[in-house]
Amino acid sequence: MNERMTLAAAMQAVADSDDRYAILLQQDDIEIGFYAPRGTDPQSPHDRDEVYVIQAGSGIFELGDDEQAFETGDVLFVPAGMPHRFRSFGEDFGAWVVFTGKTA
Repeated sequence: MNERMTLAAAMQAVADSDDRYAILLQQDDIEIGFYAPRGTDPQSPHDRDEVYVIQAGSGIFELGDDEQAFETGDVLFVPAGMPHRFRSFGEDFGAWVVFTGKTA
């Protein structure tokens, strides 16, 4: 596989979708996407492990009962089934998302 994903293409894919998330690549047990919520983050737990790479912005990340600040360049891991969401983020917020493993 020789896939290149640019930030410009990722942001355009989100803009072209009716969602805040765009899937950029799906292959075997991996999915790569870009997430750019506006205003609020309405996520519910997912059935696969997930990694966020914060491309831009800062705010608070809630993971279960814990919360922590995040900023550009941070990497956040979320185990499958764990409640999580972003809050207190600005309009510039965006994150690469990698889902791994088989769905439950």
